Amino acid sequence: MKFSTKRGRRVLADRVVEELKTADRFPVGDPRRSAAQRRVARMVADAPSVADDPRLAGMRAQLRRWANFAPYLVDEEEECSLARSGRSLIDSQLELLRSLDDDEATAVASSDAALRNLDADYPDARRRADIEAHAVTDLRAPVAASVLGALARCHLADDRLRGIDDWRTRFAVVQGTTPARLAALRDATKGVRGLAGEWWSVRAEVVGGNYSDRRVGVPSAPGTLAEHSIAAAVALAAAVPSSADAARRASARIVDGDDNVVVIEADGRISVTVAHRPTPRGSLMVAHEIGHALHALESRSPEPPGALVGETVACWSSLVAGQVGIAGSPSRAMALALGDTLVEELFVSAAVSEFEDSVYESSTLSEPVTATQLNAAWLQANRGVWGDAVEVPDFVGSGWARLPALATDPGHAFSYVWATVLALAISARHGADRDGVVARAIRAGGVEADEFTTLLSFDGDEWISVGLQMLAAELTRLGQLVRTSP
Repeated sequence: MKFSTKRGRRVLADRVVEELKTADRFPVGDPRRSAAQRRVARMVADAPSVADDPRLAGMRAQLRRWANFAPYLVDEEEECSLARSGRSLIDSQLELLRSLDDDEATAVASSDAALRNLDADYPDARRRADIEAHAVTDLRAPVAASVLGALARCHLADDRLRGIDDWRTRFAVVQGTTPARLAALRDATKGVRGLAGEWWSVRAEVVGGNYSDRRVGVPSAPGTLAEHSIAAAVALAAAVPSSADAARRASARIVDGDDNVVVIEADGRISVTVAHRPTPRGSLMVAHEIGHALHALESRSPEPPGALVGETVACWSSLVAGQVGIAGSPSRAMALALGDTLVEELFVSAAVSEFEDSVYESSTLSEPVTATQLNAAWLQANRGVWGDAVEVPDFVGSGWARLPALATDPGHAFSYVWATVLALAISARHGADRDGVVARAIRAGGVEADEFTTLLSFDGDEWISVGLQMLAAELTRLGQLVRTSP
């Protein structure tokens, strides 16, 4: 019987391997690729231990995620029909959205270029930057609204056929967590968003209280990309000594570019590109990207991390760099930059996520989703973050239209909410990582999100309260530094 069980498992693993080879023969989006992957999902769901076969070591986490989604699969004929119709609609809508970038007047790059002047020295220049950026998004908004509405309706219709009642279920399954845990984090974050308004009141004392002042810092000596890279490596080496060499190698691979991205090249080397700004806030972005590279270098998993795990390591890296920089030389400029980064990554990302919920709510109605509706939802979400601390002007209502990830990666904005809270919880519990817990979690690589929190010694949702308590303490500390440091 024992031999028979092993033999049966081997035979099933053979079938899984063959189906994966079949899937790989077709490009992403091809119905034949999707059909093979569904067959794999059903097999692994029926016999989870098959994923332990050594030949599947590089895909275990992915196989388990597919298996977790298997209960939502419908019969294969309907799956094929859904795949054909869904892919056709998605491709056409994304192509329509991409076409906006062919015209400078509606290109995301034009809006982004204007927003770079939000750190200009003079308030009038910052306000002009906001106006110019949102003149672009105003032109993008009608088409972008139509695209988001069409994609959301397609998503919701597919969910209904599968018996899914929460549109974030797919994101949760892919990331290795549950919709309930995402909701718990959302509600806990919303419960403390008064901290965002309190932080705004602190920063307004030194840099101005208009909405267009939201990214400006206090004057400081400009830093080069090389200087910021070295500082990040030193901070990470101090936080996780066993990863010091990897941190140095990661920092040596960074170059200036138009975007923030980490790429594993064909020869296995890591390339890091960052849209560098010579400011303290820019240094934290460098540390964020170096965190991604460090994760890739240290990972012992053949699978890349999901967004929740990957962004947590990067946000923790940025937090460590800011904390070490302040500890070495208390600076109003760095304290302001770190506080701004924490608040934006957490509360502004939460506002984007709240806006996404509004898109899906609007898409349940019979009328088409309009730019006017989405502009109102964007303003409501962002005004909810800041409360009475600052007036969010009507002219930024179309700001959502410069975020193509809302169409290409639904739910991704919530990754930064999760990552920031968990990064703060790591800082609170593990500090300098004397026990090596953080180092071991980083080396685990592409584990599921809930497995990652367990590796970090958190029980269930415990990390949420730990992280938010740390946020309150850290913003208080940073606020005092902003008010008192040179």
